[in-house]
Parts: sequence; C-alpha cells; structure tokens
Amino acid sequence: MVDTHHLKEDCDLRQLVAQDLGPAPLHGGRAHLWKCPFHHERKGFSLAVWPDGYRCFGACDTRGDAVDWLRHYRHLSFTAALRVLGEPQPEVSPTEHKRLPAASEPPDWDWQERAARVVSLAEDTLWSAEGEPALDYLLERGLTTATIRSARLGYIPGDFREWRSLEGLEVPCGITIPWFAADVLWAVKVRRAYGDPKYVQIPGGSAHGLFNADVLANHRSALFCEGEFDTLLVQQEAGSLIAPVTLGSATARMTARWYSALIGQQRIFVAYDRDEAGKKATERLLRLSRRFHEMPVPHGKDITELYLSGGDLYAWITEAVQKSIRGSLENR
Repeated sequence: MVDTHHLKEDCDLRQLVAQDLGPAPLHGGRAHLWKCPFHHERKGFSLAVWPDGYRCFGACDTRGDAVDWLRHYRHLSFTAALRVLGEPQPEVSPTEHKRLPAASEPPDWDWQERAARVVSLAEDTLWSAEGEPALDYLLERGLTTATIRSARLGYIPGDFREWRSLEGLEVPCGITIPWFAADVLWAVKVRRAYGDPKYVQIPGGSAHGLFNADVLANHRSALFCEGEFDTLLVQQEAGSLIAPVTLGSATARMTARWYSALIGQQRIFVAYDRDEAGKKATERLLRLSRRFHEMPVPHGKDITELYLSGGDLYAWITEAVQKSIRGSLENR
C-alpha cells in the first residue's frame, strides 16, 4: 500500500512548483510567490506556495497540497501523482531576477537597544510639562491619548534645526515615531516642527520597514496610508474593520518581505494623499496585484484632513470594503 501521507511529507511543494513555473520571483519567509497559472494572472504574484501546500490569494482562491497541484496543474491521475511524488525531484536553478527589491533586514541589535532607550526617554518627555506643546499638536490632529500611548509616540525637545546626542545616537528634535514589527525596532522617525523635510530618521534605522505591520495578522483587508499619523487615525477609528499600514511616504517602495506579509489579505486598499506624488505612488502599488484597489478620500487632501473636517472614517471604510466584496461576488 502506498503511504500517501509520507510521500507528501517528503516532498517540498515549492520545488515541485518551480519545475512547472520556473524559479519563484519572490520569497518571503517559508512562502514562495508566483503569478497564479489557474486564473492566468498578469499583475502581481498571488500564488503562495509553502513546503506542504499552496493557495491563490487572488481571483480564483484555489488551494491544495502536492497531490492537488499535480492533478490540477499537470492533469495527472491520483495514481500518477503519487508516482511522481515517489521519484527524486530535480533541483531548479535559482534566478537573479527579482520583481521587487530584496527582502529588507532590520537594523543590528546594538542600534535597536540604543534606539529603544531613546524611544522610552522621548515617551517620558512627551507626557511631562516639557512635552505639552507636542502633545497638544498630536491631540489637535485627532489622535486620542490612548492611541498616542499605544503607538509609543514621544518628544525630543529643542529647536527644529537641532540634533541631540542620546545613547550614542544623533537624534533630531521633534515628535518621535517608532516603527515596531514583530518585537523588532526597524526605525525611529521624527516629525520636526518646521524645515524641509519635516520627517527625518535617527541614522542607523532601516528605510524599508512597514509601519503597524503587526495588525495584518488579525485582518483579511489592509489599507495603505501615506503617513504614520493617517495610519494611526484609521487604527483608532476603524481598526476593527481593516489593517492600516504605511511605507512612510509616497516615495517609499515595497520590498519582498512586506509583500509576502500581505499574502493573507484578500483585498488591499490604497488611500494616499490627493496630490501628484500620491497618485504616482498609488499607481505603483496597483501594478503589484489585482488585490490592490484605489480608495481615494471623499474630500480633503488626506485621511487626517477628512477626519478633522468631520468625515466618518468608519463609515467610509465600511462602504469601501462592502463594495469590494460585492464586486468580487459579481465577478465569480
């Protein structure tokens, strides 16, 4: 009798798929990503393949294990599929071609430890008398004290042109915005009161993180915002509906690491600022996959302006998600 269970266990499905589709254009953790052949995908890489299974997170939602792949892609019988699994699998040569920048890496642990101490110091300062002007600014942008504390925002006092030497790091003066993901501190951005650019980083941090990435695990829909404060407002007002994230600016590019983190999202919305830079950045994201959908703010320049002018973020996002679901059902 053929031991189907052990045949599947001994097969790395990623290697099997690579024989049929060529080397994976993208890698993210254990998942390798391809264009889905079952719905002839042209944009994006919706087919995620792990050692023991695959799933399309795009139009067809097909899924299965190694036997299913051989039966559905190669059109083999069940017996023939088991025979293939029992044979030695040839190696597929890797390719240097990549569709997205390579997976980004966080800063070294020494930097993270020193930067984390700066974050704690800035937090304490924000909630002191010295931090009142910065706290007032954040409250005026619509953020609640609970949101500010949860995001661990802080303040380094001083003139906007000044930098302070703290924990062996050169730190610009202003409101600190730490980028945590999976207990890793990727970066600390600082919003200065004036100057160009208004947002600068503490040197040594990564420029390729994804702010608020930890919320992706709890949702099937994501929303790309242009900046951190917009992201925090959506988290505050509609975090039960959607996972808001940001690359930090309209010019920041997606890397393979964060693209692979999005494979569990059935739909991904983009609500960048209503200006030329936001338009170009939106178009860049829409080209990655059919799961990306533009969701322009109904009025105002950005999400914060919409909210401060009385806009209901919860209702706006609810309508967009429901409309997308209806469209998906109609297209089936």
